[in-house]
Amino acid sequence: MAAGKAMTRPPLPEAPSDASSTVVIEPSPSRRKTSPRADTPKVSGRKAKPLATSTPESKKDASAKSVPGLSVPEQLRKPHRIIAGWLEDHKRRKEDARHSYLPGLAPSPFTSMDRRRQRILDTLFKAIEKAGGRAIEDGRKKLAIELEGEVIPIQLREKNRQVRRPLTEEEKHWRWNEGKDSKPELQPTGKLIFEIKRYLPKGFRHDWLETDEVTLEACLPEIFDTLTQAAPIMALETQKRLEQERLARIAEYERHLAEQARQRDDNQWQRFLEFADIWQRHERACHFLLALKQLDLDPDTMIGEASLSEWLAWVEHRLETGNPLNQGIDALFADIEKVTSYTYSHQRRQW
Repeated sequence: MAAGKAMTRPPLPEAPSDASSTVVIEPSPSRRKTSPRADTPKVSGRKAKPLATSTPESKKDASAKSVPGLSVPEQLRKPHRIIAGWLEDHKRRKEDARHSYLPGLAPSPFTSMDRRRQRILDTLFKAIEKAGGRAIEDGRKKLAIELEGEVIPIQLREKNRQVRRPLTEEEKHWRWNEGKDSKPELQPTGKLIFEIKRYLPKGFRHDWLETDEVTLEACLPEIFDTLTQAAPIMALETQKRLEQERLARIAEYERHLAEQARQRDDNQWQRFLEFADIWQRHERACHFLLALKQLDLDPDTMIGEASLSEWLAWVEHRLETGNPLNQGIDALFADIEKVTSYTYSHQRRQW
């Protein structure tokens, strides 16, 4: 075929009138494979995959993925602010120890258990905040979840168990180990335990200890459900408790007011009795003065610097001013009305 010249194609022969319009291309009989088994599914363009069987591990994974955002990742990415603070603090202390001359200041490297704990808490914290709550860390590194206004302390740690181990040769020589061949000791179990450090309503679980069959990652949806479902109930109980406390304070205040009113009433009566006592003494003094005047006395007799008549005038003046009835009944009860519940708090009542 020369360049620049049009290519000519010979026309195809005409098909017979009884020929089929479908063209089937098959391999030669010598290379044709045996037909597939009837129970093997056919997938166009793809190889068939075997059906997944249900195992405890697959059930745990499905449970962990049933709640959005609760699938614990294999690696920590974009950690929660609390977890990021731990990592930054660890990095800072490690850097400070590198520039320090004092040995033993470097923090221990994170173990695989530490990494798991960080990833689990990171997943839980993010899910809680998506649900409208927040994670809290106090100054002593204590963790808590706040939901519906309720602060729920939590703890995720490695479970320890108490075992007895044989004493070392050095420990056998210690005086307090005399007659002993072993001592109790706490050893890590390699299992994580999640605990809610607050009373929960009846029917809610408060701790989860992982086993060889069920990991704590698989328990995370149940932990999340427990926190989110218990928080509204706890908030309602708190509201009821606060309302009961408010009503109790009101009742206590009303009892206090009633006691103050009773105390004031008693004190006002005490004041009235004082007026009665003053009037009674005034009446006795008047009778006594009349009795004195009936005696044979010389008014000019000097007693001290005053005469007897001056002394009698002094008594009459005191009787005039000391009579409680002279001030009028309005003034008398106005004086009683000023008495409070504290007027006689340091005095002994006379009735």
